[in-house]
Amino acid sequence: MQLLSFWVLIVLTAVLSGQQTLANFINTTWKDLNDSATLSCSKPCSGVETWERNGLKVAKCGVKEESEFSCERRLDQSSLTVPQVNYTTRGFYHTKCDGKVICFQNLQPRSHSSSVEVPAGGPLILDLLTFHPVSLTFSQTDGGSVKPVQMCTVDGRSVLCNAGYEDRVSVCGNFMVLRDVVSADSGVYTVREVNDGAALIRTVSVTVKHVQQSWMWKDETGALGCGIGGLVLGVILGFFALPRGLYLMGRCFQRLRRRDTSHVNQTEDVEKSVPLT
Repeated sequence: MQLLSFWVLIVLTAVLSGQQTLANFINTTWKDLNDSATLSCSKPCSGVETWERNGLKVAKCGVKEESEFSCERRLDQSSLTVPQVNYTTRGFYHTKCDGKVICFQNLQPRSHSSSVEVPAGGPLILDLLTFHPVSLTFSQTDGGSVKPVQMCTVDGRSVLCNAGYEDRVSVCGNFMVLRDVVSADSGVYTVREVNDGAALIRTVSVTVKHVQQSWMWKDETGALGCGIGGLVLGVILGFFALPRGLYLMGRCFQRLRRRDTSHVNQTEDVEKSVPLT
């Protein structure tokens, strides 16, 4: 009876304060997002042993079931394999032996951190990683000081944003889209759950880059390179082709002169000839 009251107290505390808050008080396994996890129970069980998550059975040891979870028992220890740890498979897992709880533990994904560069004028697409209600906060780093700004609250397809973001933010599936980013949008974006103790989901460091300026520089550099290349090619061709061209022109003039001389000689011969009678 005392053991049952203890588990009831834990479940109520989880509902009120959130699962990650309880991680400081009970056995918790932390895993990177989408990694697999193995939970174990070292209590002996001579009967039917099952594993449950948040009150629902996920596996039965020694029985192959059509489930993504699998349970094995070796000697006096059983283990549950969770193929992918995410915000759907996280939660409180307990082991039952013939219907009685013998082990209890918590499985949680670690918060995800990343960085990304976005071209100015383009969209920032942010995966929220969970379908639970979340709040999105933006912290702009300006001269070393951090200025947190509450951006939006996302609950399913419902988005509620503060002034300055309502016309630029939309949700597509499980992704938040911020359109037409500018330099002032560079900073750290934080996603937290609204419930479950405001669990930290992820942080993303965003840098907005003005790629148009780099494209212009590349165009100008390319044009300058083409101009210099053309000039060098012209000099090289002129160096090798000009003597050949002069030689051919000289030959042409010589042929023309020969033709003129031959024509003059033929005329003189006609004038000097005597008609035969």
